[in-house]
Amino acid sequence: MSTTVKRGWRRRAALTAAIATVAAATTMGAASASAASGQGGAPGTEQEIVAALTGLLPEGTEITDAYGQGYLDSEYPFAAVEAGDSTGGTTTIDVTVSRSAGDWTEWAGCPDNGDGTGEDGFVADCTETELSDGRLLSVNTWEYETDGSGEGEDGEPFHAIGWDVWLEGPGSAEFESETGRSVYLSQYKELTGSAGADAYVPVLDEQQLTEAVQAPVWQELLAALDAEYGEPAEEEWEEDSAQIPAAELRDAFRALAPEGIEVTDVDHGADEVNSAELLTDDGKGAALLSISAWGPWDASGEEGFEDVEDIESFDDGESGVECADSVLEDGAELSVCSAAPTDEDPVGLWWATVYYPDGSGIDITQTNLADWENAPVRADAPLTADQLAEIATDGVWADLIAQYTV
Repeated sequence: MSTTVKRGWRRRAALTAAIATVAAATTMGAASASAASGQGGAPGTEQEIVAALTGLLPEGTEITDAYGQGYLDSEYPFAAVEAGDSTGGTTTIDVTVSRSAGDWTEWAGCPDNGDGTGEDGFVADCTETELSDGRLLSVNTWEYETDGSGEGEDGEPFHAIGWDVWLEGPGSAEFESETGRSVYLSQYKELTGSAGADAYVPVLDEQQLTEAVQAPVWQELLAALDAEYGEPAEEEWEEDSAQIPAAELRDAFRALAPEGIEVTDVDHGADEVNSAELLTDDGKGAALLSISAWGPWDASGEEGFEDVEDIESFDDGESGVECADSVLEDGAELSVCSAAPTDEDPVGLWWATVYYPDGSGIDITQTNLADWENAPVRADAPLTADQLAEIATDGVWADLIAQYTV
């Protein structure tokens, strides 16, 4: 006997945003379910996990973009596709299969996050069902629509609709500790400028979504993860070896700022360490600047800086981000990046990051926003990326890290 609980739901933090498309789009018809299972059960490669997902879509569905990673690629397999829909555009559908340590029931089921009545443009609802085998099936539906006139809006209307489905349950009987297994399936459609939600026909209806998340292939994938990687481990977060007061970071930046730049503190509390925010103003409008520092870490067994082809993965030639990497005389590595505003996105970012040989580092990032609630008042920023790099490479930062490393 299953039990069903309904309660209001607003999106989990950040929802499921439109997944970034692959650089080289591919076009393929949806594979059949038998094609996915013909890969030897659990999908181990990108091609196999994409086939597993597309095999659960209606026959003839056109896939314009697809990517993912199987269990042989990562302990965190996923697949995402852009599927042709009734609007002539595409709908984003993705699946993630994951394992967790600890009591899986602690986070399972519908999130209790607001009343879902349309406040701030959200209308949402969640249905939670306990299956006969003890697993929990949660189906979350949401719609978000705003005309862009509310506080903090950028003036642009936005309309999206989505479905989020979780299948969550206990882990492998082979493991003594309490562990969890989860399959997450999402369907997302941005409707901005289109006919609206009433005219949109989703690629998968709610029944098809619940069937897809319970497909045997995902349980085979979970079993393969257990066999390949063993029991999931609890993530351990170690306190940073450096504990630099925010006031020290602000003072160091203020002493290095060029003439003509007014620097104002942005206070986030007396206990803040290793990060600080400031406002910089050259007389043409204030801009928010953040400083982050971290202490040395043991890099033994880790992939080194010199082995990474692209330190800043954002610099892909298509994202609008440009980066320049160099090695300094003391062996530290410097990465200087900029993401200039565009007509589509008026927010700009400029940053400089220094990676010291002992694993410590400093990052200084500036945006053309005076705060995170309002639109930019200028297209540039008081400091250029090169000026940020000159400040970030000053020896004062390494001295501060050494002074406050415990």
